[in-house]
Amino acid sequence: MNRKGNEIILAGTLLGNAAAAVPGRLAVIDPQKSLDYGALDWSADAVARALVRHGVAKGDRIAVLARNGVDFARLFFGAARAGAVLVTLSARNSAAEIHEIVERTRARLLFHDDALDDGLDLAVPAVRFGEDFDRFAQTGGPEGAPRAVRPDDPLCITFTGGTTGAPRGVLVSHRSRCAVAAGVAAAFGFSGRDIVCVSTPMAHVAGLLVCFVPAMAVKASCVLQPRWSAGLFFDLVERHAVTASLMVPTQLYDILAHEEFAARRLGSLQRIVYAGAPMPAALLARLMDQLPWIEFIENYGQSELGAVTVRRGADLPAKAGSIGRAIDGVDIAVLGADGNTVADGQPGELCCRGVNLLLGYDRDPAATAALRKYGPDWLATGDVAVRDRDGFYTLIDRIRDIVISGGENIYPSEVESVLRDHPAVADCAVFGVPDARLGEVPVAHVILAEGGSVSAAGLIAHCAAGLARHKTPRSIRI
Repeated sequence: MNRKGNEIILAGTLLGNAAAAVPGRLAVIDPQKSLDYGALDWSADAVARALVRHGVAKGDRIAVLARNGVDFARLFFGAARAGAVLVTLSARNSAAEIHEIVERTRARLLFHDDALDDGLDLAVPAVRFGEDFDRFAQTGGPEGAPRAVRPDDPLCITFTGGTTGAPRGVLVSHRSRCAVAAGVAAAFGFSGRDIVCVSTPMAHVAGLLVCFVPAMAVKASCVLQPRWSAGLFFDLVERHAVTASLMVPTQLYDILAHEEFAARRLGSLQRIVYAGAPMPAALLARLMDQLPWIEFIENYGQSELGAVTVRRGADLPAKAGSIGRAIDGVDIAVLGADGNTVADGQPGELCCRGVNLLLGYDRDPAATAALRKYGPDWLATGDVAVRDRDGFYTLIDRIRDIVISGGENIYPSEVESVLRDHPAVADCAVFGVPDARLGEVPVAHVILAEGGSVSAAGLIAHCAAGLARHKTPRSIRI
């Protein structure tokens, strides 16, 4: 099913090309099992046939709530070959958020591991990863006619914070993520000789589409870390001789702070890409001092765009503070309020155009249209930047009100909406404050309604019931 082709514009083709070229090379590895490229290719076909047999039509949505693992990879490629749209749910989502997303996306099936709370009652058939998933894959039979999938068909939906409430579903096509995958891998220095540890969640754009898919595009082997722990990362690097990874700065902070940190344990690592949040200069200096043989590579991107820019280690110290230059195949510019490109050194909004753009926010045409305020070609990022004469971009401000905590985007209005649902709250404001490990954390100031009575702890518990853990205010002042 979409197995082999000259141009990688389908996820099924991406895997099929690798399986044809290096069938015996390990493709995916987790703490319980591994598959080589040939076996993963075969398994993806089996999963695709089973989805078709279970009535999943082309364009139907299926959801996954699971940590990184081999079964996640099997489902991703199987869904792609069946023409289904994979909806990724985070293990950090609250029960209310999971219910809302499953209902809003109209998912036909839910695949999960133990990240799914046994007490969570969802009105959708569920298949548990492991033995249940193996049996599911066998129901498709040994053979089946390929389902035609086109490059601009939707591939998956990942989620980013919503400016006015619930998280927004970012719908992307096969072409938008696969056509630039090899270019992203090249920008990161990934090759088929690498063993890449996918240590950020595959439920998030960074883990799935910025790290895993580009690594697969160049036929690298991927170690899928199921949960973040610096100690587990040390173990995986040593056990599998990991050469590369993509992380958020918080993870790198955890590595240096861990009681079992020893530079020799990371001796096989050659490069680490960091993304998702600004890197504190002091942290980068410590990393380069204690792990001097590792190249630290900065990447800027968004859920709507994928990976956009890269700054390699050789660009330091001359280009310290910049986010680098555009990745091959990605077209960016700094635009003024009139929609025209501004001169080098002048600030404007960083915008992007090309095949890497999202199809749209799922079932939110107004929000999708707002991204194209400069016309149909350019997509606005919401970040203010300047470009220097060498083509390096530096971010200087944000247009959108946003808190970035541990690489996760938090929109204050989403948290404020939950706080205002409490009967004792008249008004509130949520904003970010600095945090040594996470970069920023959300806090809130609250004005109580006349006659209202509630403690800060009570409001934090109220937020925790309706929001993911990382979105819940760390402190509230009344």
